[in-house]
Amino acid sequence: MKICLICHKYAVPLDDPCCYPLGFMYASAVLKSLGYAVKVLNYNLWDYDLKEEIKGHDLVGFTGFEEFLPYIKRDAAICKEMGIKTILGGALATFKPEEMGKHVDDVIEGEVERAMGLRLDFLPDYDGFGIEEYHKRHSVKYMGVLTSRGCPFHCTFCAQTCSFSYRPIKHVFDEIDIYVAKYRTEAIIFNDNTFNLKKDRFMALCTGMKERKLRWGAAIRVEPLDEEMAKAAKEGGCQGFVVGIESFNQARLDMMNKQVTVEQIERCLDMLNHYRINYSGNILVGFENDTYEDVEREIHSVPARFNVFPVMVQPFIGTKNGYTRKLDKEQFNYFSGVFKEYVESRGKYLYPALPDGGVQ
Repeated sequence: MKICLICHKYAVPLDDPCCYPLGFMYASAVLKSLGYAVKVLNYNLWDYDLKEEIKGHDLVGFTGFEEFLPYIKRDAAICKEMGIKTILGGALATFKPEEMGKHVDDVIEGEVERAMGLRLDFLPDYDGFGIEEYHKRHSVKYMGVLTSRGCPFHCTFCAQTCSFSYRPIKHVFDEIDIYVAKYRTEAIIFNDNTFNLKKDRFMALCTGMKERKLRWGAAIRVEPLDEEMAKAAKEGGCQGFVVGIESFNQARLDMMNKQVTVEQIERCLDMLNHYRINYSGNILVGFENDTYEDVEREIHSVPARFNVFPVMVQPFIGTKNGYTRKLDKEQFNYFSGVFKEYVESRGKYLYPALPDGGVQ
């Protein structure tokens, strides 16, 4: 069977730490291990003549979020005209299976890779997705690595399709060593949803990275990071963290089901400042029933000593928030513009809002 996987263009810069579509890369690796002939069309790197590329294929696979929906509909229609079967996985398949079933032949809800038989020792198919081209366009040769899948928490603004599990640390470092030997990798981005859930595991990962003299970064929760962990990260080559902050207002943190306190947030960020570890984090505004005054009040509550950015919570597929805020379009656009200008002045970017901003 000849299978073509179509990876549509992400709405993030190509040099973003999460630019690699790891889930789709794992799916490709599984399919190849089963003996299928797999072609990948990665629109993040190149443009294609779709009809020419998929000619003679038996199956075309899609994945992605709502931003991909127009392209999936368009390309699935082309496949139908050519008599090629289509299949969809990912967030759209999981949270809108009936709607997507109108456009593609088969929908896989939940974890596509596990449904296909993913094992912990599988490596994502970087070759098929054009890793050498990514490296040509990046200033640093870095790879994305998962040490765990999913997240054990249930914040209201986030949607998960993966059950939570850890990978054996040996497998993680075996993967990294392969990347260093094969691709001359200079840095690792740990793409875990939360990298520091267990202290002993975090310390072991810091030690292994220190031994390899590789730069790295990750996303963390403010708790349970302590001084020993911060020191180990600094000594282990950590270049920065994305920290789950969201608010300095306890009532709002509780509303989001963050399961952290304001005191824990401030202690964590003060610790990162002390060890001079770069970090960034978001302050989420525009929740249910938030008014213009609520947004202003939240922004002004942020301590000046912390490197955080205000962003408008987005009504992404599978989430609960951002659908009924009390902001009109003019107010929404004003805040979005101010936030975008501020974030870009710091060398960062905001994830694009959905077309209507979720304003109702």
